[in-house]
Amino acid sequence: MKIEDTLSKLEEITASLEREDIPLDEAISLFEQGLDLAADAKSTLDAARLRIVQVAEKAKGIFELEPFDVS
Repeated sequence: MKIEDTLSKLEEITASLEREDIPLDEAISLFEQGLDLAADAKSTLDAARLRIVQVAEKAKGIFELEPFDVS
């Protein structure tokens, strides 16, 4: 599953869990699904970070990396 799809599904699960009328068994099941999806997303992001570091190492001396400020 693509990271975008994983994050979208996590948002759906979060919205469902925020409902007040959700049965306990369903909430627990959704929570478990959410944990699995969060672990998958973390794994995907960790792999992407490693790939970026590897690419940056190959480019050392050719390009200079600067911190990226998203604010």
